[in-house]
Amino acid sequence: MHPAISSLCGSEIAVTGAGGFLGGAVVKELRRAGARVHAILGPPGLGDQVPEGAASVSEIDICDLPNLKTIFATTDAVVHLAGLVSVAASFENIVEYVRVNTLGAACVLQACREAQVSKIIYISSAEVYGQPRSNPVAEDHPLHARSPYAAAKIGAEKLMEAYVAGFNQSIIVLRPFSIYGPGASAQSLLGRILRLARSGTAVVLNDLQPVRDYIFVDDVARAVCQACLLEQTGLQIFNIGTMQGRRVEEIARLCIETMGKTVPVTERPNAKRPGQSEIYSLIADNRRARSILGWKPSTSLEEGLRLTSLAFP
Repeated sequence: MHPAISSLCGSEIAVTGAGGFLGGAVVKELRRAGARVHAILGPPGLGDQVPEGAASVSEIDICDLPNLKTIFATTDAVVHLAGLVSVAASFENIVEYVRVNTLGAACVLQACREAQVSKIIYISSAEVYGQPRSNPVAEDHPLHARSPYAAAKIGAEKLMEAYVAGFNQSIIVLRPFSIYGPGASAQSLLGRILRLARSGTAVVLNDLQPVRDYIFVDDVARAVCQACLLEQTGLQIFNIGTMQGRRVEEIARLCIETMGKTVPVTERPNAKRPGQSEIYSLIADNRRARSILGWKPSTSLEEGLRLTSLAFP
């Protein structure tokens, strides 16, 4: 296991989306590093998990500018994680994805500026690359939305870029690749695989061909901590991935093997992403994060899948 980071002792850090899958891991890692964490969940009634160890917990809509400004007034940095995460669902609910993922980012930016927050860490997504020209893909690759989710994330990133240029704000953008681990949604790819395998039925998935770079949730949380420590100014962008790609079919078979099951893996006919929106290969070039953030992944896929399967209900 990696050593605890101690340089955040005394820091006051607000985390939006703290009740989500990655949010809980980030709060835990920041606490290990000595920071006082102010957890911002979604609006009341969403059923977000309250992360352990937070100095304060608030339930507000991410577009609630006055309340965001009040919370940020006493913080040194803001980690902006809040957002809708399903690529598939974004095709059916474009307006809400833009409201939460893009307008929400705008509200966070304005609240940070008015509260004079010195540093913002924004958690974007590798989906902003679309289908890369080549893999592994580096941070300077053009952005190309293949889903409303990706378009909303690109919009948020462009707002970050504009704030850096206009207000001399220090912003770090992290682009995680395919995050997995204990606590992931039962509707996520690994959640579906584990649920079906445990029941002893065939693992039927939408598409077995796409290649993704799977990164363990705790490794992403550690990258967030490293970003909070980075002293450089301006806009900094980092891929958070392993530089290794695995096909969905391979991931499914590894999960089944980890659980000691023997069930078939098949595709569901006509259930792929709409039109030309599928991204068939997306692998991180993580060399910039290694050299500047001082970060690298520490959890192997096999160990990560083992930990995920053990924690799956």
